[in-house]
Amino acid sequence: MEAKHLRTFITTVELESFTRAARRLGLSQSAISQQIGTQERQLGVKLLVRNGRGTKTTPAGEILFHYAKQIVAKMDEAQRMIAEYDERGTGRIRIGAGGASCEHLLPSVLQEFGARFPKSEIRVVSGHSDLTLDRLLAGDLDVGMISLPSETTGLQTFDLGSDELMAIAPGSHAWKDLRRVPLEEFATSPLIVYEKRSSAFRLFEEALVREGIFPKISMELDHLGAAVGMVKAGIGVSVLPRWAVESLSSTGDIAVRPIGRSGLFRKWALATRAEGHMSHSVKAFVNLGIELLPPLLTV
Repeated sequence: MEAKHLRTFITTVELESFTRAARRLGLSQSAISQQIGTQERQLGVKLLVRNGRGTKTTPAGEILFHYAKQIVAKMDEAQRMIAEYDERGTGRIRIGAGGASCEHLLPSVLQEFGARFPKSEIRVVSGHSDLTLDRLLAGDLDVGMISLPSETTGLQTFDLGSDELMAIAPGSHAWKDLRRVPLEEFATSPLIVYEKRSSAFRLFEEALVREGIFPKISMELDHLGAAVGMVKAGIGVSVLPRWAVESLSSTGDIAVRPIGRSGLFRKWALATRAEGHMSHSVKAFVNLGIELLPPLLTV
């Protein structure tokens, strides 16, 4: 049954007259009769009967009237919510990003976004770039913070600039006396890997392979804070984003140094589905991310 037919039926029942319903809806009386007749044929029951005092519902018509009002009310509510979502930034926005990004980069952006759009419901889902892309393409996310390049098609990306990967070691490690850590140094130091499936480790691993270096991996962790804690404890060295560890170097517990002669850098972007409609909330978040995230990436 079509929504307009349900609205016609509700109006006819409430006014108890085909004639008054036609006048209210701006339709002919025959159009009203035709719509009611279509519904009766679809349901296989009589919905309305006419008597000398007007139009009354049958028992089946009373049931339909009860549910039709709920259906139409929900449809009207959905239309209002969608309109507000587009025009005022209300509704829900689902954001995907890596665990470290969720901890160090997104909080200030989300705080500002929440201040500007207090009616928005924000949901954040953590996961490395490939997982974020899968969720984005599946329609489970509205926007994702990803590293580039990406071979995934069907995306619209918004450049955020680059960040640098840094070598970190215990404060007492020999690396503290180095200005930069050559890649060959990783051949002899136990390596603590953070997020082996992440773009950061993939970039670092490719650089090692090009130089024919195969480090001894002593530990694999999926929490950045745990990786830092293991390094502090002297268990090994690691490679982490500058924005996640730069502040730790001032304590003396950890030595933070650039890697190789020219450093290791990766590009970042916010991504949405290319074919998807960008609501006002998503557009606002993307614009805010373009404004606030680049300085955080470069610290």
